[in-house]
Amino acid sequence: MAETEEKTGPPVTLIDPIDMSQLDPKFREEISSMPNGEELSACFACSTCTAACPIANQWNFKPHQLIRMMLLGMRAEVLSSKEIWECLTCFECQERCPQKVRVTDIFFDCKNLAAEEGIVPENILALARSLIEKGQLYEVINDWEREDLNLEPEVPGLSTEELKSILKGTRTGKLVGGDE
Repeated sequence: MAETEEKTGPPVTLIDPIDMSQLDPKFREEISSMPNGEELSACFACSTCTAACPIANQWNFKPHQLIRMMLLGMRAEVLSSKEIWECLTCFECQERCPQKVRVTDIFFDCKNLAAEEGIVPENILALARSLIEKGQLYEVINDWEREDLNLEPEVPGLSTEELKSILKGTRTGKLVGGDE
């Protein structure tokens, strides 16, 4: 009969332990007090949202984990997560939630909170800058692109000045310095 080795040290865990001193107990209430967060506490981590999400397998934190992190008060981790920005806004998670937690809408709220704290991915800021500077996200720069579609080289009547002016006064404009 083979003898088993005696293990010493802490048990192996599949996830990193949570540093309780880093939790923000007010984060849960902050999200819950928002118009879309009323049902946040109803989540019982059934993972239906994750099962419905078409890109959850690409994420480090799955939708149900992000909701759980909010409930625990893991503000810094949630607001700095790439997942809230990568959400496709397909609303599959929200439509399937048996507790009516507005997952997608809560992710929007988290993006707004993150932006207020200046935590915005550079690629999102680049899109915002482009929108404010050009008045559109995609600018046709090659005549052949429109010619291939049998269109005039220039977009007739396209004026983006009014849109650019409006955008400069928005939160997005302030975020990227467009209000200066």
